[in-house]
Amino acid sequence: MKKVINYIFWPALAGLIFALVVMQLPRLSEFFLGVVLSSTEPAQEERASFPLSFNAAITKVMPSVVTINLQQMFADSDSSQNIGDSLSGILNQSFSSLSENNSLGSGVIVSPDGYVVTSYHIFLSSDTGVINFPETITATLNDGRTVNARPLLYDENSDLALLKIDTPNISHIEPSNNPDLQIGDFVVAIGNPRNIGLSASFGIISGIHRSDDSYLIQTDAAINPGYSGGALIDSEGNLIGINSNILSESGGSEGLGFAIHSSMISLLLNYYFESGPGGYLGVDASELFTRNEGILLYGQNVEGAEVLSLVEDGPAEKAGIEVGDIITGFNQKKFSSLTTEDDLFDAIADISNLGAGEVVEIEVFRNRNFLRIPVTLGVGEPFVLFSAQ
Repeated sequence: MKKVINYIFWPALAGLIFALVVMQLPRLSEFFLGVVLSSTEPAQEERASFPLSFNAAITKVMPSVVTINLQQMFADSDSSQNIGDSLSGILNQSFSSLSENNSLGSGVIVSPDGYVVTSYHIFLSSDTGVINFPETITATLNDGRTVNARPLLYDENSDLALLKIDTPNISHIEPSNNPDLQIGDFVVAIGNPRNIGLSASFGIISGIHRSDDSYLIQTDAAINPGYSGGALIDSEGNLIGINSNILSESGGSEGLGFAIHSSMISLLLNYYFESGPGGYLGVDASELFTRNEGILLYGQNVEGAEVLSLVEDGPAEKAGIEVGDIITGFNQKKFSSLTTEDDLFDAIADISNLGAGEVVEIEVFRNRNFLRIPVTLGVGEPFVLFSAQ
């Protein structure tokens, strides 16, 4: 009996167990496969988080980037400055000459009201190295429209300038004040290189440099001539900086580009809004008209500023002030005791000290009659800051 068990029962039991294992192989394989997949899911999710395309981020920002145009050349410069030099010195470098290209750089619309931030150094004269105040600045929008841009504020230390455009249906992007930027973060630079149209270049943050007067983002994203004033964005399309300058032996991009951190944009805007722009009358030239001249020519007590020319489409011209008018006062207050050009300057400055947008009643003498003409003051002349900080 014992031999029967040894030779028949145990082999039969082993065969039965083997058969059961074979029958359960599909389920066992599913189990072990699930274990393997679950252990690799985090890695797959991590790989999936890297965007295969930055199209969404670029598409989000591109309508807010404009091309800044005016008649001026880039200055030739020795761009071999070492990174150890001062940050302000790096910012003051300009790009290589672009021949007769009227497009100096780019800008970013940072508010729905049409405030545009661009680079300060694109307004520097190539001959004198000092700020140049062009008569006409235009901004070409991404949809092809070209509109006038008024300069409001220049800040030398931050290498930023503030312009204003007045046109409907514009896109804007608000600056991100993210303080957690890190070396290695992906970035995209957007601008108009060499006037070929808005373009984008990809790179990483190579370094972050802070000093008392600057906060710079270093990037290896290609920043070529024309990118100055354009946008530097992160992978989600947030505006983290304004393209500023490059260090280059050749004048082209060599992977040493710099952008002004977006927190500096907020400082510039806050300074401008807190300071409040002065009023702008739009009388281009005037000369002193004395009381003695008034009595001699007209037999009347007339003194003030004789209008020699007006800014085209400026507030005064729009209101009806004409060349030859003598401005004798404003808001029922007469000018008095004007004996020198300085007196005249002070009298006109009293009008400019009123806020932009205010309605001022200008009294003029025309055709032997005194007229009162209401004028809505425009935004005052731009001014240069050493620093808005």
